[in-house]
Amino acid sequence: CLNEDIIRKLEELQELHKVKPTEDDHWRVYSYSKSIRALRAHPTRIKSLEDAQKIPGIGKKTAQKIMEIIETGDLQRIAYERTEDVKVVSIFTKIYGVGIQTATMWYARGCRTIEDLCNGLGDVTLNEGQKIGIKFYDDLNSRMPREEAKAIFELIKPIALRIDPKLVVEIMGSYRRGKADCGDIDILITRCPDDGRKHEGDVLHELLQKLHIAGILTEDLPLPDYSKPLEAVYHGLCRLPNVPGTRRRCIDCLTVPWSSKGGALLYYTGDDMFNCLMRLLANKMGYSLNQRGLYAGVVRDPRNCTVKLNTGNLITSETEVEIFKALGVPWREPHERVTYYQDIAKAEVKKKTTNAP
Repeated sequence: CLNEDIIRKLEELQELHKVKPTEDDHWRVYSYSKSIRALRAHPTRIKSLEDAQKIPGIGKKTAQKIMEIIETGDLQRIAYERTEDVKVVSIFTKIYGVGIQTATMWYARGCRTIEDLCNGLGDVTLNEGQKIGIKFYDDLNSRMPREEAKAIFELIKPIALRIDPKLVVEIMGSYRRGKADCGDIDILITRCPDDGRKHEGDVLHELLQKLHIAGILTEDLPLPDYSKPLEAVYHGLCRLPNVPGTRRRCIDCLTVPWSSKGGALLYYTGDDMFNCLMRLLANKMGYSLNQRGLYAGVVRDPRNCTVKLNTGNLITSETEVEIFKALGVPWREPHERVTYYQDIAKAEVKKKTTNAP
């Protein structure tokens, strides 16, 4: 990328805002995400303020920051935002199972280091997931090479298919988007019910047992809720077995109904910004989009549009292609979705033109 130096500085600033609790900071994270993705897709080196402002997704203030980076190689705002509380909260939120509110509370109780947490300073009590997160802190905060994620998945998939050859087992997340490294492994499991059978019952439970026996799964985090077997989710740690020195990696396994396969693939492939803009486009068109699919006729509370008064009717979800088509967004393979903002903008313009009197 010709603008990688600019992207690195904006990412550094974005990370500082991520650990702040205010709504303004959340919007800044969103804005920087949008700008960073626009810069990654931009084919030429930015040389002027005018160049920056011409890029869709980059506002005036961000363009000014870009110029500061180009001219000085740095961004003063980073030093301004990097206060002690932000640095400490940032360390704490990298522990598995710790969000901003918990990390901020720990800081308020006087904790400044992970050792303080382990010693129970300020009457802090860690749950089992957080203890595991601290034990493998370095492992879980290091990126996983794509080859390692592939090797782990290629051990898991045949074990699943031996349980039921008709299972569909897919790896999602940044791996499916073609990234060179991954933060964790996300695996989707479903089954075509054309023979009258579904993947409910003990499929996930049996798979997890076999993965533990094979030495692939090492620690369980919250165990799945099997009350909804077609939508069970497992969180745990895994590693390449019988390979000395391999790191623990986070792994999520989720089962979904066949009718929701497209919505689930779309949602769990991401990235977050792509999902956010696709949902916004769906809302503007009178639909609702989530991991289960695209719905029409959803009634929302007029006092709070985030609250649904009914679930609506499922329009489509069996494939990603169907959802793209219904929203008027040109189909993009997962690795091509870095240009999503241009496609979605075109879909919005087309919709306005179609609906114009």
